[in-house]
Amino acid sequence: MARNMHKFEELTPYEFDQEKERASIIYIAAGPVEYHEECNALGIDPCKGYEWCLRAAEITGGIVFPMVPFAPSGARPFTDKQKLLERMQYPHVTEYTRTPGCYPGVFSSREVCYPLYMELLETFAIEHKFKLCVFFGSHGPAGQMIKDIVNDNTPGDHSDYKGGYQKIAGDFKGMTVMAVGSLDYNMDIVKEEYAKLKIQRINHGGLWEAAINYAINPEYFQPNLLDETKYPQHYGVLAEEHFEGCVRPVKSEFRKFTPEFAKRIFDTTLQRFAADVKENYKRVLEKENA
Repeated sequence: MARNMHKFEELTPYEFDQEKERASIIYIAAGPVEYHEECNALGIDPCKGYEWCLRAAEITGGIVFPMVPFAPSGARPFTDKQKLLERMQYPHVTEYTRTPGCYPGVFSSREVCYPLYMELLETFAIEHKFKLCVFFGSHGPAGQMIKDIVNDNTPGDHSDYKGGYQKIAGDFKGMTVMAVGSLDYNMDIVKEEYAKLKIQRINHGGLWEAAINYAINPEYFQPNLLDETKYPQHYGVLAEEHFEGCVRPVKSEFRKFTPEFAKRIFDTTLQRFAADVKENYKRVLEKENA
């Protein structure tokens, strides 16, 4: 089987140095394996970021670090160890207006993730001396934490930084870091499609993530598993239509899935993402040669 010459783990040391010389870019994608309703493969979060990084590296050059399946949960300041232990005790069937528990996903606490992400950045900046690190947090809290790390640990004026879907870049110990998330390059497409299809809320694990899952591998999206008469539903049966207070997807939105939307959201994200990386790398080189 042919090797992918952008995959860190598949390169020999000589090949690693050669690719790094061609384009001194290191890509990292982080996200947890997580429940995204019965119809989606558990690895969608790390897989989507990793796949976009691999595809972007084919365009920009550079090396892609192995998938990092560790990420926090919850809103800032993210779930600590004690809260994570408490969440692990949640029942496997919850009210429809509550976010599902951990099972069968795996999360890590903020005490683990923040220093892990920092250590990766330090390794690639200090030891490997990459010029650009593209850190893709393809899970909401992971992306937010990575952006916060850049905001907290790089000099310069970050007074306009508010987090969310805002991209941020900074100089980390001599290495420029791009911190991005999975909705940073496609929110307009998601909103447009949802408005056209009259889907009322952009829910976790909903149509937009199912479409990305399908684009990576059609086998990763299995809408037939939403049939509660044939398959167990870990966190209760999905409602047919949206209602006030609903914080999960509904069955009707999955019935509106099309391969065309899957291709559009995946490909447009890749194009915009790769263009952003190329532009940032160009700036790095121009600054270096000034």
